[in-house]
Amino acid sequence: MKIPKYWMRHEGDVQKPDGGELHLFAWGWSENSSSDAARRARERFQSLEQRVSKGLDLPKGYGYGSRPVREQILREIQSRSGDVDALLTRNAYGSVVLNAARAMFIDVDAPPASSAAAAGIAKLFGFGGGAKAADAALDQLRRALSSANVGSVRLYRTASGFRLLATERVFTPASGDAESVMRTVGADPSFVQLCKVQDSFRARLTPKPWRVGQTAPPVEFPRETPSQEAAFSDWLQKYERAAGSKATCRFIETIGGVSIHPDVAPILLFHDEQTKADSSLPLA
Repeated sequence: MKIPKYWMRHEGDVQKPDGGELHLFAWGWSENSSSDAARRARERFQSLEQRVSKGLDLPKGYGYGSRPVREQILREIQSRSGDVDALLTRNAYGSVVLNAARAMFIDVDAPPASSAAAAGIAKLFGFGGGAKAADAALDQLRRALSSANVGSVRLYRTASGFRLLATERVFTPASGDAESVMRTVGADPSFVQLCKVQDSFRARLTPKPWRVGQTAPPVEFPRETPSQEAAFSDWLQKYERAAGSKATCRFIETIGGVSIHPDVAPILLFHDEQTKADSSLPLA
């Protein structure tokens, strides 16, 4: 997995061709040391500075999709052989995420019907129309999984769609095999790309803050001062209290048999416990 432990920021004012100035910052990351992360931050800043000095546009989102996401590593989950099977991280809006090395999770969300195209996709997956629509969405996923030849799969309901966990065998996140399955079942292209970049599969374990009446964290990671840590700690206590009464997903059924690979089994159990997948709590 390529999930950096160290993050450093480099920032400053750069000169534009018209004589004006632009304040920029660049993040650097490393799995080895803060000094290595600082070096990469300087290099990325210099690259941005050169673009600005030449009058070129900055990469959209400063190159999102080509780099890991900046998340705090909370915990390692090791296999029986001592390898790291998964990492728990906290994402930008505060939820805990399971990053699995070989257990393939796929979230399939229903897009908001804010355009004709989005409405068509939502209709295809059957969202927004009650029990019949939910049944139609399940049938659509069953057909997609059948054509994907992925083997045994656990299917879950989420607040905005479905989650799949392939249990019969393990996958390599950046492989063509994994990408083919994810695209066949309708995973978001950004999700597919991030799995490649970070060489891991992602599954959110705790609710999104706004679904439990909370805001996003008041400060981003890394938190650099005691006051930032105090503000985050206060937010975390409120968020965890609110999240305790919600589930992140609910188990629906197993498709394609009940075979469970021995390396997937502990990840499955941990995921279901943390998401409260077997409870009747409201989804968030």
